[in-house]
Amino acid sequence: MAQRILVIEESGPVVTALRRHLEGASFKVEVATPAEALDGLEPDGYAVAVVRPEVAGGAAFLEALRAADPRLPVVLLFHDEEAAGREELSADGLLVAPLSRPVVVSMCRVMARLHAQARRIADLERERPTATGIYDYEFFKKLLLMEVKRSRRYRYPVSLALAAVDRWKEVSARMAARARAGVLAELLALAAGTVRDIDLALLYNQERLLVFMPHTGAPGALEVAQRLVKRVRTWHGGADVTASVGVATFDGQGTMSFSTLVRTASDALLAAQQAGGDRAIHAGGRARRDRVSIG
Repeated sequence: MAQRILVIEESGPVVTALRRHLEGASFKVEVATPAEALDGLEPDGYAVAVVRPEVAGGAAFLEALRAADPRLPVVLLFHDEEAAGREELSADGLLVAPLSRPVVVSMCRVMARLHAQARRIADLERERPTATGIYDYEFFKKLLLMEVKRSRRYRYPVSLALAAVDRWKEVSARMAARARAGVLAELLALAAGTVRDIDLALLYNQERLLVFMPHTGAPGALEVAQRLVKRVRTWHGGADVTASVGVATFDGQGTMSFSTLVRTASDALLAAQQAGGDRAIHAGGRARRDRVSIG
C-alpha cells in the first residue's frame, strides 16, 4: 500500500509539482484544507505532512496537528529562501521552492522512515522485547548524515547524545545474557520516552544508546539528557543502574560532519563518566546531575 502524504497548500502549480514528484515515487498525495486535515486525521494515517504555514494558519495549526497525531513528521513548505529564513516555527524538515524532484522525494522518504521508526519505538515500549532486531545503525547513520547536511543548508541546530550505563562491564557481569539484553531494551524504551516521537533513539552499539534531536539547540538537548539520567536513576528494573550522557550540538553555522558530531558527544560522555557518572555533560560545558522535573 502506498504511503500517504498530507499536503496543506492552496497553490495549484505547487500541488501539481508535489503530486508529480511524489506519486512518481509511489507515494499517495492527499490535499486538504487545515480544517479537513484536522477533522479527518487518524493517528499514523499519514507518513508525512507537508504544510505551508501561511495557508495552515501557523503555530496554532501545527500544535493541533501534533496533538492529533504526535508521531506525524511535519515538513514546512516555503515559496522562497527569504520566507524560510524568517520562519521560527518548529518542524522536522523544510522544503523551499522551486521544488526539485530529488529534494522532495528524498525529504519525504527520510521523514517516512523516521515515522516508521517512531512507530517501532512505540511498539517496543508496549511489548518490551529484547534488544535483538532493533539495531540498524548503518541505515540510520546515512539518515542522520543527511539531516546534518540539511541543518547546514537551512541553518537550524541539531544535537546528538550518547548515553551509556555507568560501569557497564561490572554491572553486566552480574547478569545472565538474557537479563543484559533486557536492560538494554528497557534503557532504549526509557530514552524513547524521554524525547519527542520524531527524535531518534537507537542502539549505537551493545553498550551505548544514541539519541538524535533535529531542531534542538544546546540548552534543550542538555535538558533532555538530564531527564534521561534521572529516568535511569529512578528506574526500577531489578538492577542498580545509573547512566551518563554526552551531548554535542551543531548550530547550523559553518561546517560539521556526522562523524565529528558523534566523536564530540563521545568525548563528552567519557568526561561525564570520569567525573563519577550519573550525570550529563554538554561538549564544552560542565557536568550536570541536577534533579529536574520530568513532568
